[in-house]
Amino acid sequence: MSEKDALEKKYSLLKRKIDKMGFISTGSVMSVYQKCGYSRCACAHDENARHGPYNRWTRKVKGKTVTRTLTDKQAKICKECISNYRSLEKIIEEMKKLSVEFIEGQK
Repeated sequence: MSEKDALEKKYSLLKRKIDKMGFISTGSVMSVYQKCGYSRCACAHDENARHGPYNRWTRKVKGKTVTRTLTDKQAKICKECISNYRSLEKIIEEMKKLSVEFIEGQK
């Protein structure tokens, strides 16, 4: 097998990984507890009485931070989408390296 064939095979395997990948998204999901703002509520005086946990999804949209509260089901799906996106970034970096090897190997 030639070097070109080996590079094309590796590249093709990476394309198949992308093809099998599900939805993607940027951002992060955090579980947070918070005060409600009522001075008479226990959360105003006791950190252990804060409300939550709430699932918060934070991401950038057109340079601005956008935050959404998600259900547990949505948070699980969102975490999978974020994980897929991070995997996609790694695959693309590998594809770029293979492309450089391919280009430089051409005479």
